[in-house]
Amino acid sequence: MMALKSRSILVEPSDYILRNVGDMAMLGVAIERLARLFPQNQINVLTSDASSLVRFAPGATPLLDVGRAQWLRDNFLPGVLANRLFRELRRRAPRVIGPLWRYRYRNNENMASALDRFSWSVSNADLVVVAGMGGITDYFPGYASGVLEVLGLAIHAGRRTVMVGQGMGPLENAGLRARAAAILPKLDLIALREQRTGRPLLTALGVDPARIMVTGDDAIEMAYVIRPKALDVGIGLNVRVSDYSGVDSPILDRIREAVRDASASLGAPIIPVPISHVPGEEDIRSIGNLMASSDFELSLAAGLKTPIAVIRQIQRCRLVVTGSYHAGVFALASGIPVVGLAKSSYYRDKFLGLADMFAVGCETVLLDHQDCSKSLRDAIQRLYASAQAIRPHILSSAKRQIAAGHACYRRIRELASPHRVGETYDA
Repeated sequence: MMALKSRSILVEPSDYILRNVGDMAMLGVAIERLARLFPQNQINVLTSDASSLVRFAPGATPLLDVGRAQWLRDNFLPGVLANRLFRELRRRAPRVIGPLWRYRYRNNENMASALDRFSWSVSNADLVVVAGMGGITDYFPGYASGVLEVLGLAIHAGRRTVMVGQGMGPLENAGLRARAAAILPKLDLIALREQRTGRPLLTALGVDPARIMVTGDDAIEMAYVIRPKALDVGIGLNVRVSDYSGVDSPILDRIREAVRDASASLGAPIIPVPISHVPGEEDIRSIGNLMASSDFELSLAAGLKTPIAVIRQIQRCRLVVTGSYHAGVFALASGIPVVGLAKSSYYRDKFLGLADMFAVGCETVLLDHQDCSKSLRDAIQRLYASAQAIRPHILSSAKRQIAAGHACYRRIRELASPHRVGETYDA
């Protein structure tokens, strides 16, 4: 059984397998900041791949998510009604769920042990931290529900609970919105990576404004500290093809036309910038649909699997055109302007929120408009030409957000002791 220290922090990440370098960067920065402020605490991080986590973040202690997954299951008894009753029991008295599952698995030592490790790690943590993500949204209802239930368990146990680097919403699903309204107001602190949609949503859900901070994305710091001294000449390119992006083949055709035209007219090479390596939405495959299949740059980019490697790739650019939010974050943090590509409301909120945080240097092209190809060409030409002039303003915004992030973590340090008395909440 994994050794668990009495002084510990539990981190809920947005990626359990480390297949998205944006999620990895947010997690890495969170672990580094927490380790600096809580040197006496073991930092337990939920994961499906312990060896990859340790290689990426040696300061973290992996906690396999098997116990978490089992604790969140509803099928303790057969039947839809029984599942609904079990789910309601978990919400109103979550600490009884572990013993029930342990009884169910009394002859399965491995599963019982996994449940024990998970429930102990939540119930005895000095602090439960949800790392940066855009996960509390209608676009990922299963994941969002799981995060909220884990936070509910921590609240019942009287643990300090915080969320950092959060992009919230869209959140219109009635059931999910009700769960969020039941749990989020009871958190000690929620730090937002953007304020345009996140703050109004949290306010509508009943979160006290005093418990909300706007910090920008935690990953900004990782790119900013290795920012280049000068701009390069490339046009960085990313596109996300997935259910939650809404990008399809006709839209890809329009992006391809605009980017290739701009590249030719500016004499700027296209630099592939893959962020996600999740099967079924691999960015390198989508980017490949926009470039020549024999392009040498494409084959090199396929091997970029860490945040630092991708950031260095982005820093070969003067401008980045991206359908991935974190390619935009890394670019802006490096002083490089961004054109964000948005079709779904999820990405529209992401890129408009990012543009709001930086004020200059980030424009959003809405891909559901028929003239989006022209809009994209114009945005590329405009930002490529002005990149040098606006670079100091972009970097100033990045520096300001990094400072806000550090202020947030100092506040978390102040919150972490003493423990508050346990609370209950109603669905």
